[in-house]
Formats: sequence, C-alpha cells, structure tokens
Amino acid sequence: MTGPGPPPPGEPTPALHRRRRRHLTRWVAGGVLVVLVAVAIVAATRPSVQATEAESPLVGLPAPALDGTTLSGSGFSLARDRGHYVYVNFFASWCAPCQEEEPALEDFAFRQSRDGNDGARMVSVVFNDTVSDARRFVTDWGIRWPVVPDSGGAIANRYGVGSPPMTFLVSPSGTVVGTWLGPVTLTQLDQMLSAARRGELVSGGTKSADD
Repeated sequence: MTGPGPPPPGEPTPALHRRRRRHLTRWVAGGVLVVLVAVAIVAATRPSVQATEAESPLVGLPAPALDGTTLSGSGFSLARDRGHYVYVNFFASWCAPCQEEEPALEDFAFRQSRDGNDGARMVSVVFNDTVSDARRFVTDWGIRWPVVPDSGGAIANRYGVGSPPMTFLVSPSGTVVGTWLGPVTLTQLDQMLSAARRGELVSGGTKSADD
C-alpha cells in the first residue's frame, strides 16, 4: 500500500499550515499587547475626576433660604452666617463621588476652623437619602460642621440641584458667587475662596455683587 501522495498543485503543505498558524498567533498576541499598552497609557495619563464649574442662574443673586434642624439636633440658618463665606455642599451617603471628596472637605474645614471668625464656614445638605444612612455617613467620616436633612428635597429644588455632589460658595453678603458640580478638591476649595476674596465672581469671570 502506498502512502498519501503530494498535495495537488497550489494547495499548501501541512508544514506551511503550521507556519501560517504560528504567524497568526503571533499577530493576535501582538495586537492584544498593543491594546493593553494603550489602555494602560490612557489610564495612567487620564486626569482624576474633580468638580467643574456649573452654570447656575443663582450666581450673583442672593442665596436661597437654607434653614432646618441638623442631624445633631441643633437649629441652623444660613442667614445667621452673614459676614462669613459659606460653602453649601449637597451630598448623599450612596454617592461615590461624595465619598471621594469628603477628605478634601474635612481638611478644608479643619484649616478654616483654626482661623476662627476669619475662616470660611461650611454646611452640608442631605440629598435624596435617609436620615439614618446620612447620620451613619457623618459618623463614619467624623463630620463636624452642620448637616441639614432635606426631606422632600425643598432645599435642593431652591438651589437647582439635580445630583450630588454639588457645592455653592456664598459670600458674606449672602450672594452666591460660585457653583461647582462633582467632587471638589482641597486645591479647588482654596482657589475658589481666594478668588472670591479678591472680588471675583468665580463662575462667569465678572466682579461679585460684594464689590
């Protein structure tokens, strides 16, 4: 019995098949490596998420009323903080960016408290969250400034807040001088306050109503 004859003319030999498979495997592996390297470069060079200036019709106008009983049981009124810069921060315990920005708020509040009456103040407003979850968030993070529940979302509606975190800077005269959406950084908080104290309307680039 004779073995199999040579392949018909033009048909690749088994050895050529194997070589082609090895080439294809190397090309696929190389392509995957290129994709992984590209993804790694994008991840390494992409800037971290931070707050961005948000358009708000409140900028340059008196801040909406913000009154209520804090989670600690004390009364709070934004009007009583006239004469001071105040950051109004909307947050929720279920909001990952809110957790991301909390260390910056803590550091900023601690530094400002050392300045006494010359330091900026802060108040947080609970956005679309239960009181129990908000209280747990406050305890876990050791928040020391006033935190006001917003049952029914009345305060959020006045400020036009659609999702947290969102932060407003209110001037000593009670005027909104800046609005930011997203997790603020310590640098941003410092820069916002410095710009406002120079008499600049942070959102919009015009002079504030306090000038």
